[in-house]
Amino acid sequence: MAERLNYQCKFEKYKEELIRLRRHFHRHPELGLQEFETSAFIQEYLGKLGYRFRIVEPTGIIAEHPCQDEAAFAGKKKVVLRAEMDALPIQEQTGLSYASENAGVMHACGHDGIVASALVLARILAEEGEVFPVRMRFLFEPAEEIGEGAKRMLEAGALDGEPDIFLMFHYAVDQSFGMAVHEGQASAMINGMEIRVHGKSSHWCEAHKGIDSIYAASLVVKALHDLNETYKGKGPCLIGIGTIHGGEYSNIITDLVTLRGNIRAAYEEDYQALDKRLKETLNEIEAKTGTRIELEYPKPAVLPFANDPELTRIAETAGRKIFGEQFLLEGEEQLFLSGDNAYRYFLHIKGLFSVFLSGIPDKGYPLHHPKFQIDEDILPYSLEALYEILSGIDRDM
Repeated sequence: MAERLNYQCKFEKYKEELIRLRRHFHRHPELGLQEFETSAFIQEYLGKLGYRFRIVEPTGIIAEHPCQDEAAFAGKKKVVLRAEMDALPIQEQTGLSYASENAGVMHACGHDGIVASALVLARILAEEGEVFPVRMRFLFEPAEEIGEGAKRMLEAGALDGEPDIFLMFHYAVDQSFGMAVHEGQASAMINGMEIRVHGKSSHWCEAHKGIDSIYAASLVVKALHDLNETYKGKGPCLIGIGTIHGGEYSNIITDLVTLRGNIRAAYEEDYQALDKRLKETLNEIEAKTGTRIELEYPKPAVLPFANDPELTRIAETAGRKIFGEQFLLEGEEQLFLSGDNAYRYFLHIKGLFSVFLSGIPDKGYPLHHPKFQIDEDILPYSLEALYEILSGIDRDM
């Protein structure tokens, strides 16, 4: 891989440790707010390096190294780096030798690699001491997948002491071996939704006495598909249905169908417009079918966030140095419609979101897929890119 990039990775010496850690976490995934073994492992690892840390109940960790005293790090920027710990309720189907040993739970979003990289970066800080380019605080965040972690970390003081910069990173598999940073907008506004279609139950031999909620639900699905095809907004956006549940008996008209899905938009104005069109569409289907349709958003929307322009330039310099032409500076046309509760940090502090491209050819299973895999060769390169970004912050800001 180094030859293909024409770049000799300086952190190749950490590759074995990165893979060891990543495979440990992959083998032992835990769901949000249940990451007790993961948290204990991280605490032990950091403790051996001399870190001071405090627990964010039940499993989160805020960690700093005592070598970063005011005298040694006077004038250096204070950087907060977030690493998510939680896994997903998915039964792994990769067949890997280090596949999940916890039934029905899998690291299918790359958090195992994120935690491994953060821990080795913490090790480098402990080894370098005052030579390290910036003052660091590490956040090991629980429950990112269910949108709970960032709020808990902030309430526990994740940004206390007025740090200067927030960093986060992900591993993505839509492309192979590289790095991407968005210029400006870096995430989408998203929300989960539930649509309940209420009809009237009857035996199919007396269909005229019933109101068919399954038929009405099919019109909802068709209407949302058409809306996605016809709506033209400022940026990428969509409404999608992920599950449909309704009926128990083949000879009975069911009185309730529940559809669960999500609404996603790069820009809030498109989100609001889609929400308005969705409600109008459901009202029309109610009138046509005689059903009663409820729309609910169980949680507040996840807001979008944007990369700081100065940090984007620093990341571009680091990315082009290490990945060359395989570094991508992306605009809104490449915006991936994902969201992250990390927007809560961006409300208080300027930040940067970097993506390391780690797809394996012919194994292009997406995020949250039971066969999701990352190319572990990316790990030392992504670690060096993070270090180069920190060096750029020290040098250029």
